[in-house]
Amino acid sequence: MTEADTDAVVTIVGGGVHGVHLAVRLLDAELLELSELRIIDPAGLLEAFRRQCRQCGMVEFRSPFVHHVDTDPFSLRDFARAHGREDELVPSTVGADRPTVSLFFDHAEWLCDRYDLESIWLEARVTDIADRRGVVEIETNHGRIDSRWCLLAVGHGGSFTYPEWAADLASTEPVTHVWDPGFDPDAIGETSTVGVVGGGITAAQLATTLAQPGRDVVLFARSPFRVETLEASTDWMHFSGAIENLHAHPPGSRAREELVSDARYDGTMPPYVFRRLQRALERKRVELEQSEITVATEAGGTVVVTCRDGSAFCLDELICATGFGSPYDGELFRHLRRESSLQTGYHGAPVLDDDTLRWMRQDETPSRIAVSGAAAEQVLGPFARNVIGARRAGELIAGSLESDLDAEKRTTKL
Repeated sequence: MTEADTDAVVTIVGGGVHGVHLAVRLLDAELLELSELRIIDPAGLLEAFRRQCRQCGMVEFRSPFVHHVDTDPFSLRDFARAHGREDELVPSTVGADRPTVSLFFDHAEWLCDRYDLESIWLEARVTDIADRRGVVEIETNHGRIDSRWCLLAVGHGGSFTYPEWAADLASTEPVTHVWDPGFDPDAIGETSTVGVVGGGITAAQLATTLAQPGRDVVLFARSPFRVETLEASTDWMHFSGAIENLHAHPPGSRAREELVSDARYDGTMPPYVFRRLQRALERKRVELEQSEITVATEAGGTVVVTCRDGSAFCLDELICATGFGSPYDGELFRHLRRESSLQTGYHGAPVLDDDTLRWMRQDETPSRIAVSGAAAEQVLGPFARNVIGARRAGELIAGSLESDLDAEKRTTKL
């Protein structure tokens, strides 16, 4: 990679759902030529998200078929009909049908091919970003890119949480996290005794996926299961009244962060996952230990855990499905917090403009960096990290860039 052949008008950092949707929206609106756009991701377009779906055993989405990476809300449904795959739109008890994981990714790949997004993908890892007024300098492990605009779509940046007892382990070899890039469910032995820690959708999907004949699976869930159809109230999906209440608090504030945190139904699972788990428990394919692990000790390649209720288990593998960390704790955001020209708020949250998602500078002017994904939840609410959040972020960012790009083109002509 050289600076000369990678400079761009807009550079998107992150090739997941948010990054791909932003690229599609900008190209669909004809705001840019393909040659003026770059997407930087070390794994490839949608590859990290595809890996996460496989790691937790997800087979169908929680959200309806209108939530995908194209701009036309009915694009995925039409794709399914055109390819004779209507049976992969799974009926829902509430709202529209939901797509299978395979249908979602096949549609996304078709869209990436349609817009030739592979041709603008750069295989690199971004290490730092600096807002220099007229240009954004993007440092990568393969060199620097200068871009007039930068769109951050990096998810949680590899930040996920382990329970406190895991920090006391002398060796963490038998213990891993479901979101660790190195975790491979297919590498678990067919006769292994496996523990899964967690009580939400990810833990339930993982436990039921791993529950194969000959393998013992124990689910450690300290609290009663909570069933919710979606990740938050549908009031937040309309980006109107609930969002207005959110925006009544100062940007980057503790009040906004707590309001979003309270609104998310974290640690829940939808009815179809709960039913699947119930069947596995009834058939004794999964054993439920409704207690909290207090001590874990590595012993000859296995891990022995003791629970608060006094029960103990010897496990070949122990997998934590205990959630993501703060979206502001990823390596890139930690670097950006040291960029003195950008404002940060409570717990390092970026201070964003509510209308454009542009990161505000210390002097109260908007930078040339815009944010999509979980790190934009103080503007977009609890669905910011979801596909519908990507679509809303795309609307705001494209609307903002349209006027700025037109102004820049007029200035260039003059």
